[in-house]
Amino acid sequence: MPSYQRALLIVNPVAGHARGLRLGQQLRETLEARGLVCSVRVTNGQGDARRWSAAAAADGFDLIAAIGGDGTVGEVVAGQARSQNKVPIAIVPVGTANVVSLALALPWLPGMAISNMLEGRVLPFDVGYLPGTDRYFFLMAALGFPAKVIRDSPRKLKNMFGVLTYLGAGLRNALNLDEVSIFIEDEDGRLREFEGNTILLSNIGKIGDINLKVTPDTSAHDGRFDVSVISSRSLWGLFTVLFRMLTWRYRPSPRLHHFQSRRVVITTEPPVAVQIDGEDMGQTPLTAEIIPEGVQLVVGSRYRENPDGGGFLKEFHLPWAVSRRGRRWLTRRR
Repeated sequence: MPSYQRALLIVNPVAGHARGLRLGQQLRETLEARGLVCSVRVTNGQGDARRWSAAAAADGFDLIAAIGGDGTVGEVVAGQARSQNKVPIAIVPVGTANVVSLALALPWLPGMAISNMLEGRVLPFDVGYLPGTDRYFFLMAALGFPAKVIRDSPRKLKNMFGVLTYLGAGLRNALNLDEVSIFIEDEDGRLREFEGNTILLSNIGKIGDINLKVTPDTSAHDGRFDVSVISSRSLWGLFTVLFRMLTWRYRPSPRLHHFQSRRVVITTEPPVAVQIDGEDMGQTPLTAEIIPEGVQLVVGSRYRENPDGGGFLKEFHLPWAVSRRGRRWLTRRR
């Protein structure tokens, strides 16, 4: 069981309709009653959480508590990924979606969250890195359709309608699907060509207690991205592929391609939107690489590094599905 002495509480005061600041003060009182020395730092703008997180070990802290939404957690993770001396990160979810907390199977009740923070397992996690922009991400990078959905879901609407904002933006963009030419170079220099509308670079492998996984073998502990390309020209086709992905009904398909790599260089014709962990990052081209064991996170009791033991094919895509000529051949055969 971990034994902490000094905790840094990084608080986003506007997260959760301003609940973050109140929870930060309550958490401080509870931790200090248990013998910890606490320092509360309230963010005033972008970059504060990242800077404080990066300097946590040098400032003498042996625990970081991130109190906010996925954006705050992303900054804290980015700060730790830059640091040579790792400090465990505990998350108190106060945001709109809190996807990272779901992925780590963290408890939501305040009392249980505090107990888990002090007694929960600490595990190393891989982190994604974009060398071109010097940015880090934890969950995934999404290009094309999902990035457009994020772009059309502004903070003001999310504060009003929550996750329904993403659903509305998804439906609007799904009505205007356009396939583009996609070129992906992997760590070995192999170049793959696709036609599609969605590219996912997945790091985390489990979202919530209902065992939803973006790809079958996705793990934040294997030092690799899971790269998925969706090729579908219809709204129904896109939803069919997404449904199969989210319900583990993976199988080889000309509309779904998957492989793993430690590094990728992605270009598209024409350029498409890019987002990392819900943050707009402009357009392609994109270079991304994995940082093995870049951070240490406190996880919930139900979290499993690899709940299914893997065993899925490390790559599946029909060899004739990587070019227009091959797609025409497949259409004639069907």
